Amino acid sequence: MIRRLSLLPVRQSAANIEGMPTELKLEIFGYLDLIDSTCLGLTSPNLYVVHRAIHGTKIPLNTRRLGPNSLESAWEVVGKQECKQCKMYRCELHEHIKTWMPKDLEYCSMKRNFGLRAKENAAHQSCYRGKPSKPHRCGRHPLRTTSVHQDDASFSLPH
Repeated sequence: MIRRLSLLPVRQSAANIEGMPTELKLEIFGYLDLIDSTCLGLTSPNLYVVHRAIHGTKIPLNTRRLGPNSLESAWEVVGKQECKQCKMYRCELHEHIKTWMPKDLEYCSMKRNFGLRAKENAAHQSCYRGKPSKPHRCGRHPLRTTSVHQDDASFSLPH
């Protein structure tokens, strides 16, 4: 018995999703909605390639789930249920990834990206149109929001 056990191949490492064939990764991503697919794609450069192969373009941070999700269909029976991840009734991508962002950044709904936090003594607690003629200028975040590319090593948050 011991001799037969010694003939079994020894595993070199634990199984993970990155070691799977591309066809299986595509199948997994095929079952995910846009928000979950984006979150899974952001966990690894290899998985991001699969995500981009399916969806093609960058996904806006204000993307919502399409149609009623499984929680929303249950509203008729048990009342509204919020998403366990983002604590909202209608999920948005930026809510799902905000814990991955540096603490000095917050989401601006006017500019639709993450940027420097508003000042602590800001008059408004939410984003608002700062100038009517400029629809994407936020009155709460008047400073220009810096978009950061993953290859930009020179970027650092202000202290």
